[in-house]
Amino acid sequence: MKSVSKIAKMSLALIVSCGLGSAFAVDACKDQMSKSAGSGHGVSGNSVGSISGTPWGFEQWYQGGSASMTYYDNGTFKANWNNSNDYLTRVGYQYGGGGIDHKSKYFTVDYNYKKTGSAQYGYIGIYGWTANPETEYYIVDDWYSKPSENYVGEKFGEITVDGAKYTIHAFLRQQEPSKSGTSTFVQFFSIRQSARQCGHIDISAHFKKWDELFTGQNKQLKGSKGGGSASLKFGKVTEVMLMTEAGGGATGSVEYTYFDMKDNGSPSEVVPPKEIERKPFGGTAVSIPGSVEAENFDEGNEGVTYSGAQGASGDDGDHTYRGEDYASVDIVSGGSGKAIGYTAADEWLEYTINVTQAGEYDIEANVSNGSGAGTVELSLDGTALASLAFTGTADDWNAYELAKGKATLTAGQHKLRITIANANTNVDYVKFSLPGATTVDPGTNPGTDPGTNPATNPGTNPQEDPLALAKNVRLNKTSHVAQVFDMQGRSLGSVTFANGTSINDAIFAKFGKAGVYMVRVGSKVRSISVTR
Repeated sequence: MKSVSKIAKMSLALIVSCGLGSAFAVDACKDQMSKSAGSGHGVSGNSVGSISGTPWGFEQWYQGGSASMTYYDNGTFKANWNNSNDYLTRVGYQYGGGGIDHKSKYFTVDYNYKKTGSAQYGYIGIYGWTANPETEYYIVDDWYSKPSENYVGEKFGEITVDGAKYTIHAFLRQQEPSKSGTSTFVQFFSIRQSARQCGHIDISAHFKKWDELFTGQNKQLKGSKGGGSASLKFGKVTEVMLMTEAGGGATGSVEYTYFDMKDNGSPSEVVPPKEIERKPFGGTAVSIPGSVEAENFDEGNEGVTYSGAQGASGDDGDHTYRGEDYASVDIVSGGSGKAIGYTAADEWLEYTINVTQAGEYDIEANVSNGSGAGTVELSLDGTALASLAFTGTADDWNAYELAKGKATLTAGQHKLRITIANANTNVDYVKFSLPGATTVDPGTNPGTDPGTNPATNPGTNPQEDPLALAKNVRLNKTSHVAQVFDMQGRSLGSVTFANGTSINDAIFAKFGKAGVYMVRVGSKVRSISVTR
């Protein structure tokens, strides 16, 4: 951007991925364009100009530090910068004035580049401005730190094109530097969910999608100064350029070895959003009394079973547990095993639960937030259920605390929604217990996942839960018969224990397999971790 958009406090993440659909005659990821001797043109300082013999122009702009740019007669370019607050280098179409109707041309680009260095923030992709109304826009293919909704605004939609899904966002810049001086304007973003450093971008496909989503309606937006209401409409383009931006004391370099931008290109295939059938994670509703594991939210599309908002980072979560269909939800290690982390304010997730007994329940959410106090809000079938407050965990997201509350549940199947009211709150599980019942804290039993196991108590009393995890429990009675179940609640048979017998040894001798078992001895049920 030209003296605008200060994206702050993002951690370094470098993801490299190349790819190009077979629909295009060239493969920028394999080919390089030659730069003939003497064709390089050096640029120092803030400068704008045209590339002779081409329809393209160039621009370099920066604040702080030092920088230089070299462009070539075929449109390729390179640049380096040192200790810059904000650095931007770009090549492409420049129209100026009132711009042109973006629907009158079809913009595409093929590119290949490499980068070095580090930055607090940085976007690599397509960049430009529009007039009437004045807006700033980005199509982001790569980054120094993946943009989060705290800095690009809430998600308004998505588009799958050129081999990947892009999420679409809008953000309000309030009295910030712009093309017209200092003004309030909207930023539009399409952010590729898997970064790459070469390929083909169907620029006009994004323009068309923005036109569909933003038709001039007023919307409340997150903003640089808290947010506000703004009219959302994509105007006439004054520039369409391939760009690298880096800021926040940034030092690095970039070199584009392939550049081919067209204003008469051909459309790529736009893939309709994948429809995911809604169903409980693992196929079975979570049984209540019991615990809802936060990472085991229902399967389904974004906006149906989860909001997919991202907080401080979109790069550090485990995306293998739920797969790339759910890549916008970050799953982290913590609490009793896995938790939802790197959350944004008002992020929500839904779960199908089956309440086996009506009544007033004690509720405990295992949470951490090193940023301070907050709440986790619960609703059932769209109606507010409980607000669970916590005090915060003093800059330590690995320390968890219990946020507690009460609520009355009716028997039957319901949709539970967990809403994370405060950004950066990790949620491990939410446990529902009937007063007087003895339950196991999932934090003491990492081998048990009550969120996916409706049969946490294979005994005859549905209010009984496992009491503890015991790797080696010895019984002192003359003899005792124990019923043994697997973690799905299926009966495996019985084992008779004599005085002093090791349960670990007896179960392994009977069933010949290590693992975690549910063992019922009289009225007590225990989780037993059996080892060789």
